[in-house]
Amino acid sequence: MKKSDTNQTPASRTQIKIGAVTIGQSPRTDITGDICPLLAPNITLEEYGALDPFDKDYINQNFAPGPDSSVLVTRMRDASQVIIGEEHILPLVQSCITQAEAGGCQATVLLCTGKFPKLRHERMLIIPQPLIHSLLQKLADDRPIGLLVPDESQIPQAQSWFSESDIQVQVQALSPYLKSSLLQEKAHSLQKENLSLILPDCMGYSIALKKELEHHLPIPILLPRTFIATLLNELFGS
Repeated sequence: MKKSDTNQTPASRTQIKIGAVTIGQSPRTDITGDICPLLAPNITLEEYGALDPFDKDYINQNFAPGPDSSVLVTRMRDASQVIIGEEHILPLVQSCITQAEAGGCQATVLLCTGKFPKLRHERMLIIPQPLIHSLLQKLADDRPIGLLVPDESQIPQAQSWFSESDIQVQVQALSPYLKSSLLQEKAHSLQKENLSLILPDCMGYSIALKKELEHHLPIPILLPRTFIATLLNELFGS
């Protein structure tokens, strides 16, 4: 058997371009400002925004949630918040995935923790929600998790989604896009429960918010955007 040359430098992996699809408008500098510094040098993100072609007035008039909609909260290019119905955004998300693959992206990640139906793709498509739910099923160990969602209207659907995954939740609403002094109050409400961990359940929640939560809550916190950065490094980084 030939002995390996331990002094050899392993070949670097080629540059990898990942399509990053937001349900809002690109660029999502709030998200990429946290994610990109964590990525391996050979990984770059190319952003696609489902709402890029539209202004806020058009979105509010045409994409508002209906009575039976799954509610999604996202960010506009000017950093303002919009609330939209999932049924309006799905064809636009599909278009972004198709554009990303046509543009040479080796994989695509959805920058949203919401529930999505099956989407067409030829290359790897990373949808955070099923990955996060699968992980939490094992980590929670039959104890509830603390959940933050961006808007009060999302609390019932969050409870339903996590119930489908057999995960108990205690939910508080706190927008990642609007200035608020309520974080400490929400953290104290969650602290009263016997929680296994905390999930700020939106890609809009930042590393800074996680650090602030850590000052108030002595339990683990899983932040979706850094979870996705770690996953991309494991899959594609060198």
